[in-house]
Amino acid sequence: MGNLDPKVEEFLKGKHFAKIATTMKDGRPQLTPIWYMYEDGKIWINTTTERTKYRNIVRESRVAFLIDDGYPYVSIFGKGRIANERDPHKDIETLAIRYRGEEAGRKAARDYFSKQPRVTIEIVPEKVIADL
Repeated sequence: MGNLDPKVEEFLKGKHFAKIATTMKDGRPQLTPIWYMYEDGKIWINTTTERTKYRNIVRESRVAFLIDDGYPYVSIFGKGRIANERDPHKDIETLAIRYRGEEAGRKAARDYFSKQPRVTIEIVPEKVIADL
């Protein structure tokens, strides 16, 4: 999709929780709150291989992603892919620090997240709707 509007990019760089919608085997949507980071025009999330959203994205790559503060919000439609080239444990540490702070984030990454089978998922925006 090219570059995003600067106002959208600025909002995405803020520390908001997001919601990701994936598609279940039977076609129903599955919605999950999630941490995210925005980098180089892409959304990055991290999860375990035991989560439903991971299995859904492997099977059906289309996702919807909502980052909101009530109003304002940014809604992104795109495709998710497993980013095997990234270090998922480094990414979850970065996310834990972003959302929990330096000390608590490093501790959670070391004591909890590092023991899980994790993956990083890249979401490339194909369509963006924003009310900022």
